[in-house]
Amino acid sequence: MAGSGAFAEIKDGDGVFRYYSDGEWKASASGKSVPIINPTTRSTHFKVQACTQEEVNKIVESARAAQKLWAKTPLWKRAELLHRAAAILKEHKAPIAECLVKEIAKPAKDAVTEVVRSGDLISYCAEEGVRILGEGKFLVSDSFPGNERTKYCLTSKIPLGVVLAIPPFNYPVNLAVSKIAPALIAGNSIVLKPPTQGAVAALHMVHCFHLAGFPRGLISCVTGKGSEIGDFLTMHPSVSFVTESSANFIEGLVMDAKQKGATFCQEYRREGNLIWPLLLDHVRPDMRIAWEEPFGPVLPVIRINSVEEGIHHCNASNFGLQGCVFTRDINKAILISDAMETGTVQINSAPARGPDHFPFQGLKDSGIGSQGITNSINMMTKIKSTVINLPSPSYTMG
Repeated sequence: MAGSGAFAEIKDGDGVFRYYSDGEWKASASGKSVPIINPTTRSTHFKVQACTQEEVNKIVESARAAQKLWAKTPLWKRAELLHRAAAILKEHKAPIAECLVKEIAKPAKDAVTEVVRSGDLISYCAEEGVRILGEGKFLVSDSFPGNERTKYCLTSKIPLGVVLAIPPFNYPVNLAVSKIAPALIAGNSIVLKPPTQGAVAALHMVHCFHLAGFPRGLISCVTGKGSEIGDFLTMHPSVSFVTESSANFIEGLVMDAKQKGATFCQEYRREGNLIWPLLLDHVRPDMRIAWEEPFGPVLPVIRINSVEEGIHHCNASNFGLQGCVFTRDINKAILISDAMETGTVQINSAPARGPDHFPFQGLKDSGIGSQGITNSINMMTKIKSTVINLPSPSYTMG
């Protein structure tokens, strides 16, 4: 059960979930809380602390100090702690999955899968980090025209500092650890600002890192209203790097399509926040649903007369996260895939993210940079060079 057993200390006597700072679970000095509404029942199910800007300041400064010590921790030790956190997370998958069901109405099976997958991501990241960060480069000056071999350049990957992670609500655990694990293996400290819907699941996940024995101040989790602390966090001078990725809205798209002549293959049904699956045929470009993602069980079908028309419609969007091509002809699959302006193209499958070591990125307005364990680790580091200047040219002899 959420907030009980191994997780008892993350909730105060009034049933409000605490925030995490300096290795301790704390109540905010604001005396205020933020309600978390169960999307299914539409009633308050959980409450989290409404942290203040002063508390955010203390968290970031604590993270800054902890990072300096963590950067001197051997890679094998960082990996060991990550493996421990992964095991604890998977051991406690049931209460964390329960939170996902209650906070974001994720199906129970999918909720458990998200938690287990997140543990696997952390372990994989630990192993990959040891390999990537355990290597550097050695360059010699005479490989560039006009130079003798009088300089040796040693390059290595070093941490950025304090990383702020702001995951979205749809995968509040998995998309949080996909930032936390790469940041930690790379030697950074992490400040997590979870989405309000999904915050309690994220707090349970953070407690698994606490139980694993990470140093105080290295990992923090701050909760509260984005309008009060969101901009303050993202603009904080001590933050080195920021990671980002309703029923009424869906209904608005559906009604717009209906008014403009879309064919409803099923009757539109809604009870509160629950919407039944709906297929819309004969959708046209002048309908909002042709361009705006419903983020719900509504699938629009736009009929086209040629491959070229389909590619044109795809590329006319301001977004470009994923596209799909369904065909038995591998040549057509490659040609169409190359022409589509999307970060990923799925051949003969629906849009999907993962496995988590696959690169995941968007083009145009669908994001900056690339996720995926290897890419994420590299994004959490910067390059440092040390140049050795020799008094005269020196060439290694066999």
